[in-house]
Amino acid sequence: MPNLDFSNQTWGNPSSQKRALLLHGLMGTGAVWFKVAEILVAQGHGWAPHSRPYDVQTVTKHLADHLSNQDVPYEVIAGVSFGSSFAASLFSALPEDQKPKRLVLAEPILDYPPFTKEALDGMINFTKDIPTEESILKANPSWIRAEAVLRRLSLSLIDPEVIVQLSDAMVKGEFSHSNLLPSQSSSTDTEIIILAADPSVKTVYPPENAQRLEDEYPYVKFGWVQGATHDMHKTDAGVLASTIMKGLAEAQTDGVIVLRH
Repeated sequence: MPNLDFSNQTWGNPSSQKRALLLHGLMGTGAVWFKVAEILVAQGHGWAPHSRPYDVQTVTKHLADHLSNQDVPYEVIAGVSFGSSFAASLFSALPEDQKPKRLVLAEPILDYPPFTKEALDGMINFTKDIPTEESILKANPSWIRAEAVLRRLSLSLIDPEVIVQLSDAMVKGEFSHSNLLPSQSSSTDTEIIILAADPSVKTVYPPENAQRLEDEYPYVKFGWVQGATHDMHKTDAGVLASTIMKGLAEAQTDGVIVLRH
């Protein structure tokens, strides 16, 4: 198995007794979390080389190995998009004394239809013909310029092969509820939350999944963020940070419609 080095973007005091681990999604970098991270730091929370393969099992093992020597376990593990899917897989791989008190999965890729060839080619082309900051801002009017800069940076750094391999993993069913969501017996002391974007805007985790969770994973809490897009860590950082810090019930006052506690 190849060695996989992770780069760490750190905010706040590294010796803090309260820590949160945030995992970014496909075609992103750790820096995309800066809005959420700054809010967490204010509340007291405390560029890797390419290394293939990028399948779920391999990446999860490297993440778990990376955390194996942590003297203070993370109180929260959160992710967005594909980062959420890996966060769920990581949770199950951690020993009991390292499991967080809260697992927040924002817009997780779970049983999502595989990318079409056109979509896959489009994402790969973005890494070769990187759009300008102005075109990114025009396509995403709610973003600020720093987010457009980070988007260009992430597109310049990404290994296009990760897009291909994660797409293949989707086809193989690696990104499924049954493969990634923790069992109830392994999560009795952890609040597990799935946050979806507003279905009236667009979400990769549609509200009909609520019934699936009710039937198969009743211990997983679920809600959607009003007006949010898939990039809720950019457009709704306050809501996401509130959920990370307080849990789902208290986040209702911040724009989360709670479908199940």
